[in-house]
Amino acid sequence: MERLSVLGSKVQAFRALRHRDFRWFWLGSNAQAAGRGMQFFLLAWMVLELINSASRMGFMILLYGSTGGALILFAGIFADRFDRLRLAISTQVSVVVVVLVLATVQATEQVALWHLYLTAFLLGAFQAINTPARLAIVADLVDREDIMNAVALNSAVMNAGRIVGPVVAGVIVELAGIAPALYVAVGFFATGAVTLLMVKPAPRTARHETSPILSDLVTGFRYCWSNPVTFTVIGIGFAFGFFGMPYQQVLPAFAKQVLAADASEAGVLMTGAGIGTLSGTVLLASLGNIGYKNRVFLICMSLFGISLFLLGWSPLFGLSWVVLFFIGLGDIVPMGTTVLQLSVPSELQGRVMSIWYVSAAFMFIGSYPMTLVADNLGWTVAFSGGAAIYLAIAFILGIVRPTLRRLEV
Repeated sequence: MERLSVLGSKVQAFRALRHRDFRWFWLGSNAQAAGRGMQFFLLAWMVLELINSASRMGFMILLYGSTGGALILFAGIFADRFDRLRLAISTQVSVVVVVLVLATVQATEQVALWHLYLTAFLLGAFQAINTPARLAIVADLVDREDIMNAVALNSAVMNAGRIVGPVVAGVIVELAGIAPALYVAVGFFATGAVTLLMVKPAPRTARHETSPILSDLVTGFRYCWSNPVTFTVIGIGFAFGFFGMPYQQVLPAFAKQVLAADASEAGVLMTGAGIGTLSGTVLLASLGNIGYKNRVFLICMSLFGISLFLLGWSPLFGLSWVVLFFIGLGDIVPMGTTVLQLSVPSELQGRVMSIWYVSAAFMFIGSYPMTLVADNLGWTVAFSGGAAIYLAIAFILGIVRPTLRRLEV
């Protein structure tokens, strides 16, 4: 830990690590991200092994996303009203229990499709509460001038998990089976819970609210609707989540059905986007508190959409991996999160970040229609069509409207 502190004080890209509590949070995020990377890959692969149907896999992902979408808005209110750290710890422990039960059932070779549907439903609920709390905690752990760096480092961790998780899961599945891979994921999630216990964030001013929760929710929506910055960023985020990001969840089916990949190869394919996003966030972290965040946002927005369109036409494993790298490089989430963290008042952070995460959670809901299109019209239409719709909406909100073009934060 001391070495991380020294690194954070000397290297601009790791500046936020000079804060002791953020270091513990960041280490735990590494473990949790690896667990999540394994979780999504394993659930998808288990469905494909039981029944080789992209749309059944998409329905499982839909269950995860619909539960999360229903709860995550209220989770943001909880993050504003209550102890964010306790929320994060309790939901993290719940995730450990759910995955542990699934691993045990898999070990007995009694897993049925409904087990996977139920697991996805429960994980969607617990992680929907966990994520806004974790996003909001970041601002409590560092100084304002380090927020952009902290967000970038946290995003880098999540994308490192997208690199490590699927590869680890795929290799273990091929060598030892699905149950051992699930137990390894349990270990990662448990490590994430333990490190959260080491975090002692700076105390926030307590909110003694008597207003109804629904009133708080309406206040958050009203702010996002009326504020030009939040309206633009979150609007692009919803298009990004529903029409673009589902590619990430359905890649195992694309790999199995189009590229004829086994579990380990599918895991390697999924690392392409993760390495791309990790590269982008490390670059972002190294830039420091730049003054042209809006331009970076627009570049990422365009790169993602164009690359996703090209993925729909790729029949080769190597070419698909390269295209996925550029898709990941164009991920808008780190810049969008940074802009919102710097633009939104502290007392509204939890609610706005939960609405922002709902836009990201739309990738789970959008996975089902994307897989339905893939089953009926092919993967070219599924990927390229989604990319075209996303680019059209992003162009209107991000370029035709002047807010993002003129933004200075």
